[in-house]
Amino acid sequence: MTGTSPDQHVKILFHLEQDEDGYPPVSAETVWAIAVGEGLYKIDNIPFFATGVAVEDIVSAKPDAGQLLYQEVVHPSGHSTLRVVVYKHDEVPEVRGIFKQLGCSTEQSHLRGLIAIDVPPSASWDELKRMLDTGREQDRWDYEEACLARS
Repeated sequence: MTGTSPDQHVKILFHLEQDEDGYPPVSAETVWAIAVGEGLYKIDNIPFFATGVAVEDIVSAKPDAGQLLYQEVVHPSGHSTLRVVVYKHDEVPEVRGIFKQLGCSTEQSHLRGLIAIDVPPSASWDELKRMLDTGREQDRWDYEEACLARS
């Protein structure tokens, strides 16, 4: 992708490994990113299935068969990526609102009930973890920690 200028959105392809249960339900995911240098891109949307990457991470990618193929995280952003599966699909808007109040942004998947959550460095990890665990204990949702900036 020669001639890529800053602020130009591109798609980066992440190859995914499926587990014995067939999760994730796809073998690859594309994520929006912004070119920030030669072969370097800033992730610009919340990944639904790729792990180890978060919003605003700087990643390297190389051209491969007309696509940009993810290589590695070059500079972590301090953001984390979580995924929540809401069991009652009509509760999705309310659940998204809960995480918004905790300082996070969310995106809803084409898969009913699946929400990707971006946790910025400014969000309270303790409050977030308490909310995640409470929802799990109440059998409202389950969650996955796809990329943790802090442990």
